[in-house]
Amino acid sequence: MHEFSVVNNLIKILEKVCKENNAKKVLKINLKINPYSCLDEENLNFVFSSFTKDIPVYKEAKIEIKRTLAPSEREYIVENIEIEV
Repeated sequence: MHEFSVVNNLIKILEKVCKENNAKKVLKINLKINPYSCLDEENLNFVFSSFTKDIPVYKEAKIEIKRTLAPSEREYIVENIEIEV
């Protein structure tokens, strides 16, 4: 399942963001998705919640995706991350 590697990479990014900002919670992760990507918001959230179910800082976090109209070299781009400090 392709979502596993995407979520694994997202968690690495989130760990860095949380550490740099002393975040108490991650609330939302906004991704911009290539129009040809097969990534699905529901599957990403399922995998994300499975990977992070025992980590309190991610308990309320949701991934939201927005498909771009123009193809890009990258499958997804982290547009922004909403945290609570």
